Amino acid sequence: MHYLIVFDKKSASNSILLKNNIYIRHLIIKKQIMKMKKNYLIPFLMILFVQFALAQNKTINGKVTSKTDGLPIPGASVIIKGTSKSTVTDFDGKYSISATDSDVLSFSYVGFATQSVKATNKNTINIMLVEEISTLNEVVVLGSTVRVTRKELGNAVTTLKAEGLNRAKPVDLSSAIQGKIAGAQVSQNSGDPAGGFTIKLRGTSSILGSSDPLYVIDGVVLNNATTNVTNLNVSKGNSNLQIGQNRSSDINPNDIETIEILSGGAAAAIYGSRAANGVILISTKKGKSGEPSYTFSTSLTSSSLRKKVYVNMSDKQFVNSTPSLFPINNQPASSTTVSVAGRNLETRTISGIQRYDYQDDVFTTGLGNDTYFSMRGGNEKTKYFASIGHLKNEGIVKNTDFTRIGAKLRVQHEFNDKLSASIGMNYINSSSNEKPDGNVFWSPINSITITNNIYNINNRDANGNLMAVDPVRVNPLSVIETFNITQKTDRLVSDLQLNYKPFKNFNADFILGIDNYNQRGNVFIPRYPYAGVNTAYYNDGYVSDAANRVVQLNNDLNLRYVWDINSKVKLTSYAGYNVQSYRDNLFALEGRDLKPFVETINAFNTLVPGSPLAGQSKYNLWGFYLQETIGIKNKLFFTIAGRNDASTIFAKANRSQFYPKISASYVLSDEEFMKNSVVSSARLRASWGESGSLTAITPYARFTNYSTGTLIGNSAFTLEGLKQGNLDIKPEKSSTYEIGADLGLMKDRLNLSFNYYNADIKDLLLPVQLAPSSGSTNTIQNVGQMNNKGIELGLRYDVIKKEGLNLDVFVNYSRNRNVVTGLPQQRFQLDSNPAAAPVFAEKDQPIGIYYGTYFARNADGSLLLTPSGYPQTEKGNAATGEPTRDANGQPTGSVLSKKIGNPNPDYVIAFGANLNYKKFGMSVLFDGVQGVDVFDADYRTRQGVGNGELVAKELNGELPRGYIWSIYNIEEFRVVDGSYIKLREVSMSYDFGKLNSFFSNFTISASGRNLYSWDKFPSFDPETNSGGQSSVAKYNFGTVPIPKTFSLALKFQF
Repeated sequence: MHYLIVFDKKSASNSILLKNNIYIRHLIIKKQIMKMKKNYLIPFLMILFVQFALAQNKTINGKVTSKTDGLPIPGASVIIKGTSKSTVTDFDGKYSISATDSDVLSFSYVGFATQSVKATNKNTINIMLVEEISTLNEVVVLGSTVRVTRKELGNAVTTLKAEGLNRAKPVDLSSAIQGKIAGAQVSQNSGDPAGGFTIKLRGTSSILGSSDPLYVIDGVVLNNATTNVTNLNVSKGNSNLQIGQNRSSDINPNDIETIEILSGGAAAAIYGSRAANGVILISTKKGKSGEPSYTFSTSLTSSSLRKKVYVNMSDKQFVNSTPSLFPINNQPASSTTVSVAGRNLETRTISGIQRYDYQDDVFTTGLGNDTYFSMRGGNEKTKYFASIGHLKNEGIVKNTDFTRIGAKLRVQHEFNDKLSASIGMNYINSSSNEKPDGNVFWSPINSITITNNIYNINNRDANGNLMAVDPVRVNPLSVIETFNITQKTDRLVSDLQLNYKPFKNFNADFILGIDNYNQRGNVFIPRYPYAGVNTAYYNDGYVSDAANRVVQLNNDLNLRYVWDINSKVKLTSYAGYNVQSYRDNLFALEGRDLKPFVETINAFNTLVPGSPLAGQSKYNLWGFYLQETIGIKNKLFFTIAGRNDASTIFAKANRSQFYPKISASYVLSDEEFMKNSVVSSARLRASWGESGSLTAITPYARFTNYSTGTLIGNSAFTLEGLKQGNLDIKPEKSSTYEIGADLGLMKDRLNLSFNYYNADIKDLLLPVQLAPSSGSTNTIQNVGQMNNKGIELGLRYDVIKKEGLNLDVFVNYSRNRNVVTGLPQQRFQLDSNPAAAPVFAEKDQPIGIYYGTYFARNADGSLLLTPSGYPQTEKGNAATGEPTRDANGQPTGSVLSKKIGNPNPDYVIAFGANLNYKKFGMSVLFDGVQGVDVFDADYRTRQGVGNGELVAKELNGELPRGYIWSIYNIEEFRVVDGSYIKLREVSMSYDFGKLNSFFSNFTISASGRNLYSWDKFPSFDPETNSGGQSSVAKYNFGTVPIPKTFSLALKFQF
């Protein structure tokens, strides 16, 4: 009708005539149209429809900013409701989208309230999103599907998001979270490309068991065990040495959306005994409604040795009958020898010695790349996320590398407003080429440590074979060039999740998760082409084949109902059950005396003692819980919970255990008297709870096991390991309370958090000696007690927060004090490790102390020297431990031992800053530990064989001849300062924003990790641990140092 009106321009001067003209013309045209033939009418209407549609389609532009500070919000979602049409804002918060007047645009971003605007008569729509009230309203994941707001919690929970995890291109989960969690000591135990990590939340919680937290990814309970399949010849002793890879290396950090770290008892009700050491909850990326979006990233990484150890390059050497151990070898007494600690040492030297730095032959610069592609999209009903990744990381030891290939898929579907489902699958294939990583004298590091560096290890005979070095030693290049050690893992982590909401305020979540992997290790050490190698080093060759299969199944049901009692009181009820089934099968075969030309397990002629080894473990866990949270005026919360757990690891009488929990949280900032203060958020919290631990024993440890044999020609049975079973053992139990506070100032620009905790651990499982009359020598009993107490502090300050410029700084500090409060005896040695580190448990001392021989000292603490001027071992009364002196003031009596070191740090600290200026970003992270001791076997060995710094000082006369031998067997000499502060991460990035109509964003970044360390450690790296992932054993014995790395990365979004 509007098209008809404009034909009558003459009637515009008179409103009455205008109305009449409109009416008359309307009648005329209407009559004409009625007379038109049908074949003319349809095309005419189609033309009108197309013109109308074209008139309504338009492009809407705008900018999305934060209402709090006016800063642009890059990456905000802009979706046309009811369609799959969407876009995201660029780096400047700008967007562009095609829409019609009737469309409704929805704007959303994490941490902001979603806003919707109708597009009627608008070509430009600028939106200011409102931030959530405070961080206290953040939703925190506590369990597989249990989510609560942070202000309801009485426990400390740390949240890490994707943007903070991947700045410095970490290769796995553990390296991604280093230095970013208050109260966590995250240590890389080896610099091998697939080296293991240890994560301790609030100290050591078990003596024989693991202190690792529970890992849960998208509701699936992960197995993070360390199974040694390539270093089978390393003795475990009687502690929990865990040598090799742990399975957190399988997780691709690029797939992670958020990580929740529950340090205390926050998840005790939901996970029970499995959560005794805390929980790390990993949520991976999921699909979003809207048009498909794609991300492609690739990076190139260079890894190199961060620090070389000192090498004696003197051209002199003491006269010796053999070049091996020349500084300490006993010689026939003569006028040119000195007598030190029972040995005659030659003082004459010879000159013109050529020395070599073998570090250049063993270490190299390794290259790596990490390529990743993902896609996500969907509509309001079905959403999807898929990714593939390929990582290859060469090691700094020649001929070592780690490769990981992964593919991930997650699909979410909403059947109706009551029922939704999600299915996820994550396949990982990893492989590594390895060399022995410490604990044996034929590892790359140890082979150069124990060899006097006067040999050219590159020399070869006429056939091209490497030649011998020190008598009984292995040429380090034999390890690099001829050892073939591989490890391969296939892993599938999958889950099915259902969510049902039959009526208002109630929902039920069900999860079925499976973690299934196969691990295979193969070792081939050929016969050495030179004679004289120690038989213990497998001079005749060695071969092994080990396979480990693990299947872990969990299914969880969580129910939640919210009772709105009135406007002031709300009850939230939780109930649920968990069932977990674990199965593993391990088979290993070792042999030596190899046949020629065969490099498989078939090559051996002689089985190694103790081989073959076969084992199978099966156990089930189950439990149910009830939890009630009372919210009063949405600012005061009380939670009470109880859980009953059971496990087939224990006998029926001790199988079922009950664990209670209570907590309270008070949002002080919601009170009227706080409304106009500088405090924007303030919360006080407290909690107490009990939890159990199942990691200290294997499923069949309670039984007495027998070995078969013969006696006078007849079959007989003997106790295996002379160990007696114990059906009365029960789970270790921890009772923990904590108090804390969270404080936000200046609209949460300054955030402070504080926690104090105290954990009493009882019923620790320990080996106990038995009288020989019992027919066995030892058993295992719940006889230990231990305490952990400490504080955690976190500070974050937004120094600058304005459009185009942001700068924030942060500090995390934690201090834990561990004390063994109960033992069946005053002390006992925990571990007979390959480095002979004297690791002990002692009453009223921290766990894992070094207890050994020590230097005799004067009253003022200075060394008490022998009449000849040498340090010496302390002696005295063995019964009382008191030193005694003879008439000349010299030590006399028995050699004494005492606590000589503590591997538990005084405190753990991390600090850093993040800077964003327009499209440029930069971050830096420092972290470290202070007040920690390390038993450094390598430092001592270098002096004994002749390539250490003390040797050079003896040769040059800076130290008296024989000084090294005088201290060589004093264990305190091997305890060194392991404190360090590392420049852990530095990253810089530039975001180019939208490049063209195809690429919505392009980012280039450069980063570095482990670039520098401030320490006094005499060997490669104070962070590494030859005890692997052990809870208590820490020492240095040939472990690969952690490299420094530089990465250059490109990231495209389209």
